[in-house]
Amino acid sequence: MCQTSGPFSFLRTALFCTTCVATCVTGTFVCDAAESNRQWIVYIAQDKHLDYNWCGSTTEIELRMAALTDYYLEQAEQHGRRWNLDGTIWAEVYRRHRGDAGLQRLHGAIRDRRIGYAGNYAVLLWGILSTETAIRACYGAVPIERATGTDARTSLVMENPGLTWGAANILTECGFDFLGRGIYWLRAESYNRNREPYPLFWWTAPNGKRVLVRWDLYDGTQTWGGYAEAFRLAKVAGISPSAQRLQTIEGDTTPEVHAQRRAYIHQTVERYEAYGDAYPISSILLLGTGHDGWIRTDSFSKFIERFNNESDGTIRLVDARYQDFFEAAEREIQEKELTIPSLEGSFGICWEEWAAHLAGLTQDFREAERLLRLAEADHALKAVSGKVDPRTTELLQHGFQQLLVFAEHDMGGISRRLAAMSAGVRASAAVQALDIGRSLAPIPTPAPSPPASAFSPEDLTFSWQNGEVTFDEKRCAVVSLVDRDGRELVPSGKGPAFGEFVHTRYRTRARSQAVFPEPLDSPGQLTVRDVACRRSADGVEIRAAFDRNGFRVISDWFFHTAHPWIDVTYRMEDGWTDDPQTVQSCFPLTLDNPTYRYDAPGAVLVAGPKADGGDDLPGANPELFAGLTFASATDGERGVILLTPDTLLLQFGADAVRAPGYQTSDIPAQITSLPMMNLTGNDRQFGQAGRRQWTYRYRVVLVDGNRDALGPFQEAQRFATPPFLQVPGHSPAVPDLSTLEIDFAGGPLLTFKLAEDRNRLILRFWNVSSRPARGSLKLPKGWPRAERCDALERPQEPLTVADGRANFAADARGISTVALCR
Repeated sequence: MCQTSGPFSFLRTALFCTTCVATCVTGTFVCDAAESNRQWIVYIAQDKHLDYNWCGSTTEIELRMAALTDYYLEQAEQHGRRWNLDGTIWAEVYRRHRGDAGLQRLHGAIRDRRIGYAGNYAVLLWGILSTETAIRACYGAVPIERATGTDARTSLVMENPGLTWGAANILTECGFDFLGRGIYWLRAESYNRNREPYPLFWWTAPNGKRVLVRWDLYDGTQTWGGYAEAFRLAKVAGISPSAQRLQTIEGDTTPEVHAQRRAYIHQTVERYEAYGDAYPISSILLLGTGHDGWIRTDSFSKFIERFNNESDGTIRLVDARYQDFFEAAEREIQEKELTIPSLEGSFGICWEEWAAHLAGLTQDFREAERLLRLAEADHALKAVSGKVDPRTTELLQHGFQQLLVFAEHDMGGISRRLAAMSAGVRASAAVQALDIGRSLAPIPTPAPSPPASAFSPEDLTFSWQNGEVTFDEKRCAVVSLVDRDGRELVPSGKGPAFGEFVHTRYRTRARSQAVFPEPLDSPGQLTVRDVACRRSADGVEIRAAFDRNGFRVISDWFFHTAHPWIDVTYRMEDGWTDDPQTVQSCFPLTLDNPTYRYDAPGAVLVAGPKADGGDDLPGANPELFAGLTFASATDGERGVILLTPDTLLLQFGADAVRAPGYQTSDIPAQITSLPMMNLTGNDRQFGQAGRRQWTYRYRVVLVDGNRDALGPFQEAQRFATPPFLQVPGHSPAVPDLSTLEIDFAGGPLLTFKLAEDRNRLILRFWNVSSRPARGSLKLPKGWPRAERCDALERPQEPLTVADGRANFAADARGISTVALCR
């Protein structure tokens, strides 16, 4: 992507690091003193940062990928030099363009430790992936591991400044020990600077496991902490990366260039030395030599050789794989019993906001995820009795692969034409996944709508759940909701009403000083076309039709009789332009000092800073969150769960509303869904893929007290397409799953699938509780054994079987994968 420089000069960062108090989030730690006069080893990991949908058509990009791999394979085979794949997609693409023989050649270089690889699929927006899809993003590591005998221990999450805490769960459950990070701090300038000065740390996952993370503080994209921090070695030689064509650069350089490269290496050592006890090891990683370019060069390898020939022994360079650095760091930590900072918590989200730039496609993507899991479970049930259709197996694999294509991190392009092309690739991916899911998933027939005769007219102030609701026909939202105890849930005043549609225009695109720029002063006029309210035995139904800022909106409300549920659906047409703007659905509440929770991939998180009882580490996004299934606000006595099957972005607190005409000072609490936005000027990402119609569904669930962690999952299972296969207390989403008689109280069943080896059946359980959970299931006929696996289906140990049932366990807030064996 684009290049930038941060505010951290080397000297400023070094001073900050040496004067900081070494206190981690989970408590004070005492670091063993870093050795003085260390012999430093700088691992230079040559690679190319892959922007799969950003700089050309899929065909153009894949041809460049294959040609670049050809070049570095030749370098590895003829000269013993090294190169790295920043995701397993490289192997997939190379096989597509060079056949099985080409893949075997690549595997040979990996086996010889000449080509390194990260075990994740590509550079993805992790925050938009469901827990199961995030795990699938790592499945490509296992075929490489098995074919080459090189353990997949290393993952990379690059460029996007955000990374939610649940990713640590995913990575550790997949068996990864190491995580490399480097970012471009676009959209994070206002808060990323608050990161603590720990370039190397243990990241303890919610499940209690940990991964070793190397992530320097951000100085600039092409220097320390950036995703192309090693590219400075190219830049001093006058190399400018081209994202649209292959480049061949001669390896020999002038004495001046060599001297500048040596200087950058020495500055790098000085920087890490200045971290003091916060960086006690002697190994340093520099990656991103290729930046966004398609550069074929042996210049870096020749520089490494020449530097070492001239070295006085205090600094040595290694032409390295990613994993070489991490294994050296791990070895030194163990041998010297070094204490490394340990962090627990979330780095939040950032570029996940781009899903709201393609809001309609994101809705399709999310629905496809749910349908594919249902279809996969139905397919696995057929496999139980030996009725496996290879064509269906292939279709399902393709559908899940398209989910990963959609989630690639750059939702834009280096020109408006390429941004439109990128949107087209994602539209194709979402359509393919959705088409496969809808054609294969067993979807029950919806209940018929009641006839018109079942309804009678109702006033806009009406009784509900032994309380009272008032719907304001001028604001097309709820202005009062009194519960059965006489307590008002909706704040009065001049803030947004409950469920109100809020559209905000801004003066400019986002600025570096804040996540949201200054709004325009002109309020959006709401023109009501029609409001109608009627009641049936099932509940009260309201339809409001109105116009606002060019949007033609119909909002449908349904207040259920049998449950404390309020369903809200917005249908919008037109209105969207390329001007900077946001669309919000606001739910203000009278809760005092509530706790806000939401589910991210791999974890249920508490919004807010660690110092205030939340899960967010310093440097996390304070404004935006991404909830996969729900958001909730509770104050100990009562609360609200908001189910969001079609949207991702969330805001918590009254300050989320910046539109003129609202006063939010009297609002004690608020959950806001943000389905649409386009505040990033970078990469021309504001076309909404040409969509002119959007539909968003919500369900508001009123709850008493702080419900247990399972509550929101149980509620979500009863709204729209079930997001899980089974949740404790509910029947399976695929009815025939009941034959397994699953007994697991910890949380949802994420998947039931035919194993990648085609010889086993895989079930994956997510324990969302804070306590270890045990479970059991009935073994189907012909499947007498079961084993515990990691999340990538690697066998770990047999499970106990008694009375025809397999017994398993899941760590607190952990994921348990079970394989059934013939």
